[in-house]
Amino acid sequence: MIISDKSPVALITGGSGGLGLVIASTFLKAGYRIVIAGRDATRLEAAQTSLQHAPYVATACADVSEETGAKQAIQTAMVAFNRLDVLINCVGTSDRGLAHQLTIQRLDELIRQNVHSTLLCSAAAIPELENRQGVIVNIGSLASKVGARYLGGYGIAKHALAGLSQQMRLELKPRGVHVGLVNPGPIRRDDAGSRYQSRVDENVPAEAAKPGGGTKIKGLAPETVAIAVLNCVRYRRADMVLPRYLRLLIAVGHISPRLGDWLLLKFTSSKE
Repeated sequence: MIISDKSPVALITGGSGGLGLVIASTFLKAGYRIVIAGRDATRLEAAQTSLQHAPYVATACADVSEETGAKQAIQTAMVAFNRLDVLINCVGTSDRGLAHQLTIQRLDELIRQNVHSTLLCSAAAIPELENRQGVIVNIGSLASKVGARYLGGYGIAKHALAGLSQQMRLELKPRGVHVGLVNPGPIRRDDAGSRYQSRVDENVPAEAAKPGGGTKIKGLAPETVAIAVLNCVRYRRADMVLPRYLRLLIAVGHISPRLGDWLLLKFTSSKE
């Protein structure tokens, strides 16, 4: 699709790599001008170069888990393109470990990255999004829906994000701003989850280092998740689960917690 100076604008936090960069590329191909926000100037520059649409790609070097950084990212979009139609909150940090061994310090870090960043960026963006009847998309997880094993404080943070997303959706609907939550299962990565090896101790199965904490679900291509995010914007979807068939299993677990626990034990790692 052709991009012009009148094209809509999407801001993607955490857009300098991983899923965020794939989302940025997908929105560019769909005709959006984009702003990618991240903390590392070198990675942002490399990401901007890789996207190959320099006039329509702006970067914001900011820590969006802090109020000043969040406001800076929104201001960058306004200075670069004078409008903001979509905010995609893709900043997040995962974890591995047992819940009862979780430190308050680590939980604070996870909440700051996964929840504070979303709240601060959304609050800063609302006035501009209201002008455009825009959309906020928050990147959740299957861990937003279930309390799977061995994910440390990640499930706590993502459950909080799910609650925040629904509350904002209800509160902002009268103002014309839509808030959606996209909850992907494990996403395929080049490192196959090796980044978690150092966090897995003798009390946690080695499989927990894999994407999704070793859940027995085929990994999603990041491009599949990015298209789901685009569809969330286009059709103003409220809450998406990927892969889709897991929504039924999640619903069953909510109706019957005992059966839900059995399903989680079946689909997640064990010590065997």
